[in-house]
Amino acid sequence: MPIYSNTYREYDGRPRRWFRWLVVVEQELKTLAKFRVFKMLYLLAFLHIIVRMLQVVAYDVMAQDPNNPLQMLLSNLDIIEINARTFFSFLYTQTSLMFILLLYSGAGMICNDTRNNLMEVYFSKPLTWKDYVIGKILSLVFLGLSITAVPGVLLVLFHNLLLPGLETFQASWWWPLSITGYSLAIVLPTALSILACSALLPSQNYATITIIMALVANTSLAGLLAGLLRQRDYLGVSFPLALRRIGEYLFNENRILFSLSWHWCLLYVVVVSLCALAVVLRKVRREEIAS
Repeated sequence: MPIYSNTYREYDGRPRRWFRWLVVVEQELKTLAKFRVFKMLYLLAFLHIIVRMLQVVAYDVMAQDPNNPLQMLLSNLDIIEINARTFFSFLYTQTSLMFILLLYSGAGMICNDTRNNLMEVYFSKPLTWKDYVIGKILSLVFLGLSITAVPGVLLVLFHNLLLPGLETFQASWWWPLSITGYSLAIVLPTALSILACSALLPSQNYATITIIMALVANTSLAGLLAGLLRQRDYLGVSFPLALRRIGEYLFNENRILFSLSWHWCLLYVVVVSLCALAVVLRKVRREEIAS
């Protein structure tokens, strides 16, 4: 048999013309799914979702039966009632779990590629720096929204199915909009900030430590300013509390931590997100040119 016939099969696939960033998203999610810590963090986030689902079921079942002996107890416990505050509390609690999950998933996304010379592999394919950046960002955004916006909206639909009626719909029709808006407000800047640290620092451990220290310093500075100047509005310097102020507005929460307008908090979040995005774009662009 001629030796030229015993060779590798020629590539007969077609390169993607659109949505090339899906390759990056698929690769990142497949890689993360192999780690036990990632699975445990994701499971922990879903345990909270299951608890909230049981709360919805318990409230709706008892609300359908006015003669239920637990109805009197239910009316005196605001924590069990399903309203806008319920979903604000759900998302605010999920924020901590989401942050830990994204920090573990994204702190090494760019620096590990740089250290292992994977940038050359990515850019030797029909991928551009834009595809790479979009894929990395959407990987973290997908993970974040999968434990915030998606279950939140599904819980609202579940509530309407268990307790159908015009009164329920009138009270809850705007909740999915607030859930989606608040989820994007907490997920997008978190994902961009983590990727920015990953782009600037040489290893995942350095990026993780830097993000945690910056967050602690930021919150401590806000508390120090508010205490020294005796003005609670300076709590808005804290990035997590600025995000909370946006959520308080979206869910019509009356119990607010400070009276600073949510517009300033939103501007703060947008500026931080754009700065982080600029860092990521500059780093990846330089790596593509170097490759």
